[in-house]
Amino acid sequence: ARTRVCAGARIEGPALFGEDCLVGNLALIRGPVRAGDRVRIGFAAEVKNALLSDRVSIGPQCFVADSRLDSEAYLGAQVRTSNHRLDGRAVEVDWQGERLSSGRDKLGCWIGEAAALGIQVVVLPGRIVAPGSLFGPRITIEKNLPAGRYRLAQSIEAF
Repeated sequence: ARTRVCAGARIEGPALFGEDCLVGNLALIRGPVRAGDRVRIGFAAEVKNALLSDRVSIGPQCFVADSRLDSEAYLGAQVRTSNHRLDGRAVEVDWQGERLSSGRDKLGCWIGEAAALGIQVVVLPGRIVAPGSLFGPRITIEKNLPAGRYRLAQSIEAF
């Protein structure tokens, strides 16, 4: 009910959307995808094989694949969830201090409740983003980190 699919968006099912959702212009949804209520998917974003809880916001030109996003997760523009390793090996997951093979060649990430990722953040395969975390622009999330606020340190000098 009251879910809107904007011009040029394409949905290749199966896909199930809750109430009051928005799929932006030129977005591509490749099932299976399940989205809760009040999910927002921005312009030209691609979502593939994903579980999106209530009130998830995915910004323009994002790529979300083989991943889970818990309620109120926020992805700024051009966020990428990587879902396979360059060496072709099975994706590994760090869980409670152990490195476990998923047995899968494609596995994205798990973004916890109310986590916020700034523009152009990249999440490597098999990573878990702690609930309530905030990542500033252009960070590559290479390992699981405790809940917190993270930013890139930057140094600019004149020449």
